[in-house]
Amino acid sequence: MPNLNNLKNRISVVSSTQKITNAMELVSTSKLRRLRNEYTQVKSYLDTLQDTFNELIAHVQPNDFYDIFPQNNIESSLYIVITSDLGLCGSYNSNIIKLLTEKIKQNDKIIILGTKGVGLVLGSSLKDQVIKSYINIGDKLSYKLSNEITKIALEYYTDKKISKINLIYTEFINNLTQTPISLQLFPINVNSYSKTQNQTDSIEFEPNAETVLLETIPMFISSMIYCLSANSKISEMASRRNAMENATSNAGDLIKDLKLEFNRQRQGIITQEITEIVAGADAT
Repeated sequence: MPNLNNLKNRISVVSSTQKITNAMELVSTSKLRRLRNEYTQVKSYLDTLQDTFNELIAHVQPNDFYDIFPQNNIESSLYIVITSDLGLCGSYNSNIIKLLTEKIKQNDKIIILGTKGVGLVLGSSLKDQVIKSYINIGDKLSYKLSNEITKIALEYYTDKKISKINLIYTEFINNLTQTPISLQLFPINVNSYSKTQNQTDSIEFEPNAETVLLETIPMFISSMIYCLSANSKISEMASRRNAMENATSNAGDLIKDLKLEFNRQRQGIITQEITEIVAGADAT
C-alpha cells in the first residue's frame, strides 16, 4: 500500500505540472501570434530602411566612406548580444551564448541584453569582457535603448577601442526552427554595394551623399538593433512554446506510465489477497 500511495502522489504532482505547462503553452502561442503580427510592420520598416541605405551607400565612393569612418586595425570587436529575460524557453539562451563563445576572442568586448544572458555571461570566464549589461528589457526593446547602445558602440569605435560592431541575435525561421546569427553592423563593406537597375543618378542628396551618410549611420545601426531584437523576441516565444509543448507531452507520457504501474501493482495486490483467501478456505 505505501508504494501505491507514492505512485498516487507522483501522478497527482505530474498532473499538476502538466496543467501548468499546458497553460504556459497556450499563453506562449497567443503571444507568438501577436508578436508575428506586429513584426510585419517592423519588417516593412526594416526593408524600407535597408533599401534606402543601399541607395545611399551606392552613391558614395569607397574612399570617401573610409575618409568619414576610418578603419581601425586593432584586434578587438564588440558583440551586442540579445538574450531573454525569462527562462523556460528550451535551448534559446544557451545557443546564443554558445555562438558568442565560438566567435569571441580575448580582447573583444560585450554588451549583453536580457536577464538570463547577463546571468550566464557574468557567471562565466567572459565576465571581464562585458562593458555594459541590461536586464528586465520586457516584451519589446525600446528605440531609446537601441539609441543608447548604438551611442556606446560608436564611441568605442571612434575612440579606436574596437574595429568591428557585431550583433548576435536569433533569426526566426519558422515555429520549429530558430537560428542564432552573428551579423556585422559596422563598418559596412562599401564594395559590396553597387547601383542596380532601380538605382539611378537622378536621386540627389543634400548637401551630399557623404554628409547624409554621416548622419544616417547611427540611425541605421539603432534601427537594425531594434528590428532584429523584435525578431529575437519571436524566436524566444516560439522556443518557449515548443518547450512547454514538449513538457506537456512528456508529462502525459509519464502519467500514462505511472498509471500503468499503479494498476499493475494494485492488480498484484488484489491477486495476492484472493490467493490468500482461497488458500485459507482450502485449509479449513
